[in-house]
Amino acid sequence: MMGNFRGMIKHWTESELKAELSKLTIICDSREQDTHCEEWFKKNKVPCVVRKLDAGDYSAQIGDMTLERSVAIERKRDLDELCGNMTADRDRFEREFLRAKAHGLHIFLIVENATWSDIFLGNYRSKLSSKSLTGSVLSWLARFDVTLLFCKPEETPRLIWGILYYWTREELIYGKQ
Repeated sequence: MMGNFRGMIKHWTESELKAELSKLTIICDSREQDTHCEEWFKKNKVPCVVRKLDAGDYSAQIGDMTLERSVAIERKRDLDELCGNMTADRDRFEREFLRAKAHGLHIFLIVENATWSDIFLGNYRSKLSSKSLTGSVLSWLARFDVTLLFCKPEETPRLIWGILYYWTREELIYGKQ
């Protein structure tokens, strides 16, 4: 069983912190079907491992210390995938977020190929109204303390790496976020 970062506060010198962060490894969920992020990590020499995560599509570890009970990133390829999670697949999606909240896990929700304008204007194929999707998303953010980010697919891997790098850095310096 892997350890976690909770309660791991230490005074780090800049060189110690840099050395520790150089060991950061991205965890990619084994059920993630789109591999463009994993391919970017490999191309850019960002260490990554593929294994099952209990929540989200991505998290991180340093050695045997894991952040998967602290932070996870859930990636959606577009608003239609998100609409599916908010309608037909809502019960499963909600259970996953309820479990995450119960464990104190912070989730970053990245939606590719989308903006708030796309939601407001209904620029997606789903029949879910823009008013309903807006309400569902905003309620989700409040209920589950989720951070929502929109981006282009080519920006996603860099965002994932950045979020996990700086989350790890903050946990190493200050303890549980």
